[in-house]
Amino acid sequence: MDWNDLHVSWGLEAVQQQLSAALDAGEPSPTPSEAEAAALGGSSDNGGQGAGLTSEQVLRRFALVEGTTQVWDQDKKTVMKKTAFEALVSKPLAKAWLDDTAKKLIGADTVREIEQARRMAGKKAGALGMPPTERYVYIDGTKDVWDREKKRRIPEGAVKMALGDAYALWLNSAERRTVDVDHIVFDPAMRLDPAVYINTFEGLPLEPVRDDEACANLRWLISFLCNHDEEAFDWLKKWLAYPLQHPGAKMDTAVLAHSITEGSGKSLLFADAFGQLFGPYAATVGQTQLESSFNAWQSRKLWAVFEEVVSRDQRYNQVGKIKHLITGKTVRMESKFINGWEEANHMNAVFLSNEILPWPISDSDRRMLVVWPQETLPPARQKAIGAELKGNGVAALYGWLLSLDLGEFDQRTRPPHTDARQRLVALSRAGWQTFLYQWQTGELGMDLWGACLSTDLYALFLEWCQRNKEHAMSQTKFSLFISAEVEKTRSIPWTNGNNRSFGAFFFPSDPDSSLPPSLTAAALGQHVAEWRGKARKAGWDVDGWDHLKAAAA
Repeated sequence: MDWNDLHVSWGLEAVQQQLSAALDAGEPSPTPSEAEAAALGGSSDNGGQGAGLTSEQVLRRFALVEGTTQVWDQDKKTVMKKTAFEALVSKPLAKAWLDDTAKKLIGADTVREIEQARRMAGKKAGALGMPPTERYVYIDGTKDVWDREKKRRIPEGAVKMALGDAYALWLNSAERRTVDVDHIVFDPAMRLDPAVYINTFEGLPLEPVRDDEACANLRWLISFLCNHDEEAFDWLKKWLAYPLQHPGAKMDTAVLAHSITEGSGKSLLFADAFGQLFGPYAATVGQTQLESSFNAWQSRKLWAVFEEVVSRDQRYNQVGKIKHLITGKTVRMESKFINGWEEANHMNAVFLSNEILPWPISDSDRRMLVVWPQETLPPARQKAIGAELKGNGVAALYGWLLSLDLGEFDQRTRPPHTDARQRLVALSRAGWQTFLYQWQTGELGMDLWGACLSTDLYALFLEWCQRNKEHAMSQTKFSLFISAEVEKTRSIPWTNGNNRSFGAFFFPSDPDSSLPPSLTAAALGQHVAEWRGKARKAGWDVDGWDHLKAAAA
């Protein structure tokens, strides 16, 4: 008779009594058994051996089983005795880990569920066969239930349908579990007390393997998508590695890979390879999901690939939502027939598009690494990458990323300014912003970037719009827009030849800008004359500006 038979025939108490008796009778051996030692072999952060693990790697890989001295190995999905753990990592490192308040914690129930799920994975039924009092946990303050077998929230009606007449027995059972609505959490760092919280994270599905040759083509693909730009490649590989080395890290940045060249391997890397690495904690998202009012797809996600999520007519309306996906610390989940709930946002995002302008980004927006793959993936490389995806390549890529030295790289490290980003910023600018940029960079004329009359600058803007077929605007709006970037004075006196005039001036604070020696009327008058002369020299029809023609009339 096995444990399941004992449970069915005699109930949960009999199982608990048998387990307690076995644990009380058991004597922990001073050293791990041969079977345990064999189980601990294989691949890991350092290629599979425990020796040589650093304290950071031990913190990432292992979790203390709550209420015991046993240790859970996240990579191998196995539990080991304390003595086996000490033999694997060394006693000093094991002691330091046990004393570290930052170590991960996992509930004994969760360990049993994971182990049972692995044992049942090959069976047709595929069900854990939990008793209803263990499987269904009432979420206090709602009409919802947490299904421990399926790892999801379900409405009360679903439990009624599943249990039938037994629903009343479950509802009135003294053994029925209850959890506070705020105590169902997604905590990849595994820092919260398992006795109080239900953690919906159970570890990544893959075991890392340190075999760089097995993922050589996948590593090459990362560089290929950056057009082998060393600065972009270095940032991207560290961005991919950081949340793996620090589980649950929410990056303040994201990646946009867009190009009119199809077949460059964007989806192959970000959706296929990393989708395999993150397993149930990954999602590939389309426009429908992003625009939907129901976003439960985002629950329990560490990785999301957004493919063509913004249509051309909606590209300006979705910018706020995209920014929140990247930097939002929490997300309000909404699902049909279930009460909404708040969840920590640990999801890191990659956006893929074949549009030249997927959506606008500003020059001050530092959230996005923008890459523009210039070539189609060679057929031989595509075949080799496919073989790595079917083989051990993703596990090897996982091991390689875990081994990277990140240096000072963290969640807030800004991406480099690639040529692709600069082009996207330029395409995103409104007419007045492009005019301002060209004024600042000297493209409107040599030394024009400096103090000038607001009326002169507006006249130059109108002529520029006419030349470049840009949309003009009123002087009031133009001055308000420019004054958001460049300091503007009130109306002050300046000498126009022998006449005293009044006008508002723009005064750039840039040290490279040309400014008058003082703010006296004479100095300002001299500066206005010089600025107009530079504009004439640059080819602008200064004498044809309306306000100057009116003054001369």
